[in-house]
Amino acid sequence: MTNLSKKSISPFLETIKLEGGFFSALSFHQARMDATRAIFFDNPEPLSLPLALMKAGSIPPKGLYRTRVIYSDKIELIEFIPYEKREVTSLKLIEANIDYSFKYEKRPELNTLFQQKKKCDDILITKKGYLTDTSIANIALLKNGTWYTPKSPLLKGTKRAALLHHGLVIEDDIHQDNLQGYESIRLFNAMIEFGEIEFSIKNIQAP
Repeated sequence: MTNLSKKSISPFLETIKLEGGFFSALSFHQARMDATRAIFFDNPEPLSLPLALMKAGSIPPKGLYRTRVIYSDKIELIEFIPYEKREVTSLKLIEANIDYSFKYEKRPELNTLFQQKKKCDDILITKKGYLTDTSIANIALLKNGTWYTPKSPLLKGTKRAALLHHGLVIEDDIHQDNLQGYESIRLFNAMIEFGEIEFSIKNIQAP
């Protein structure tokens, strides 16, 4: 193991969308899992995420599920959980010096910050005033017909990677003082499609 592995507070997690018996974006999840394992473990054995999922057994053939793959140097658990969408129409800006570069199974710092949302549905975390992510999702902001996503998010999500790959969003530094120059915001992650959650910038509350 590397020195970094000793700092990990929990195993790692991949959350994969399973809908109608089909898994979404497996290549992006595989790439992130491979990159994480390469950093935290010395010469880890190769792991095929599609093969592990096929061997998991009892894959629900219908409906929408959140597939949780918990792993370290090996896959420790795979479970399928019926997905219930959380409605988000407002965000509270919260400044925090938090590091969530890797998708851990446990996330106590984010859960603590979430408690500061007050009457809003979720928080939007800033670092030195620059927008990063909400507690559950990456973001993109619309200006003059173009969607911009923060250049330095808390976590580089798989949906974000796919959107960048296909040229649907552009990376940029977005400061909270410049929010009025944008029109609307979208939240997205492995379970939330791009455009599924969108609302006005006016629904983002100052700290």
